[in-house]
Amino acid sequence: MVRDDLSGETVESFEVDEGLNVGEFLDEQGIERQEVLVSRDGKIISETAELEEEDEINVFDVIAGG
Repeated sequence: MVRDDLSGETVESFEVDEGLNVGEFLDEQGIERQEVLVSRDGKIISETAELEEEDEINVFDVIAGG
């Protein structure tokens, strides 16, 4: 997982259980689902997308304001 947040970019590796989806993974990592976008292979994926063994995902903080 590559995490790109306001303080910089971090790279971490995790083993995930078969059938784990993005939303469950974010919950396990303590990452608020509504505060991030997740991409795989350059495409945004939903929180219901299942993760596979060799997936590399990017987690981007969403910034909103007016």
